[in-house]
Amino acid sequence: MDRKRRVVRFEAVLHLHAFEKGEPPGHHLITWRRGRAGKHALLQTAVSDRAVLDALESLGAKPGDNLVEESWTERANPSHPAPDLRAKGPKLSITIVIQRPKQPELRIPVEKLLVDRDKRGFDWRVAGNRDLIKRWRSGCVVCLQSCPGSKVANAKATMRHLHAKASRFKPSKLAVELGEGAQVTVELALARLPESRPTRDGR
Repeated sequence: MDRKRRVVRFEAVLHLHAFEKGEPPGHHLITWRRGRAGKHALLQTAVSDRAVLDALESLGAKPGDNLVEESWTERANPSHPAPDLRAKGPKLSITIVIQRPKQPELRIPVEKLLVDRDKRGFDWRVAGNRDLIKRWRSGCVVCLQSCPGSKVANAKATMRHLHAKASRFKPSKLAVELGEGAQVTVELALARLPESRPTRDGR
């Protein structure tokens, strides 16, 4: 962790085929490789989803925790409101850092690894969902929709969109060029807190 910059960093490995053939496809962006969803993500890490959430909270993030289990389990039920919920919580950015021999490191937004086929966009939020870790054990760190299993979620898309195949992603040309098994560093950066200004009495 970089407390001054409010950044959490960890290593991950690129898995193009796992992402496209996941259950469901194109849903899990980053997972803990030992979780139940660990083999379905574009980026897989040895760091647990719980550890990432702990780190974000230690930097001052207060998760939204507004998603419920039914957001996932009732996603095929058109009369249930939960699948339409969008993740709330502090905003953050996700940067991928790639080391290149004899060249400066390459820093790109994680969105550059994806083709957003339905053009819904990205709005990363610290969703939290700590209570479901023991129940689901999914290992989900970042999901591309507002999933109640993810620790960081994309508020631009819902579980209803996922079920209707209206929030679809595939690896970008850049991701393909990096190649299966490419090792990268992930940075989750919270917005910096405003600096406190001294009052007239110096406090």
